[in-house]
Amino acid sequence: MNGRSHYDVLAVPTTASATTIRESYRRLAREYHPDRTMGSAAGGDKMPQINEAYRVLSDPGRRAVYDAERRGTPRSPEATSSGGGAEVDAPVYTFQHPPGPARIPWRGLLFCSLIAIVVIVALAQFGEPSGPPAPDNILRTGECVEILPNGMAGEVVCTGSGDLVVRQVTARDQDSCPNGFEFYRDRQGMVGVCLEQEPVDPTLGS
Repeated sequence: MNGRSHYDVLAVPTTASATTIRESYRRLAREYHPDRTMGSAAGGDKMPQINEAYRVLSDPGRRAVYDAERRGTPRSPEATSSGGGAEVDAPVYTFQHPPGPARIPWRGLLFCSLIAIVVIVALAQFGEPSGPPAPDNILRTGECVEILPNGMAGEVVCTGSGDLVVRQVTARDQDSCPNGFEFYRDRQGMVGVCLEQEPVDPTLGS
């Protein structure tokens, strides 16, 4: 078998599939196994070549390198190791970037931006409170209050007619208001507030 190709050793064509190569190897291995060819020099010589042929042709990487060498295709520098030119198990593939600057997927970015805008607008529409915010008992200018039985001011929801409205928040040590506003302390006694009563709207409550 010296000088014959691996395909010749396994008795398969160069276009043989992996299944065909495996089946041929098994047939030849049974035929030339040392247990069956004991005492035959020819049988002892064939089995190592059969094993080597199958080792190369059963591996896609080794087979590609072997086929390239049979066709006389030059091998790349990466195909040999630095230790003496031994074959590697598979050919080396390199990825080539396309020429020119990197392309930015503008259409995809624009589509994602439009979706984000729609989601934000929808959340803003459906997330608005259905009514005025509940009182938090922290008095601020423009909020409405009522006078509690203890004489202090407590926050309430504005009705739009006859409300007592905070016009100014003063320091806790102050006890009067300018411009004729009425002075009260908040229910925590922390600050003073200057109140003015809104005029009563005759169209409300009728």
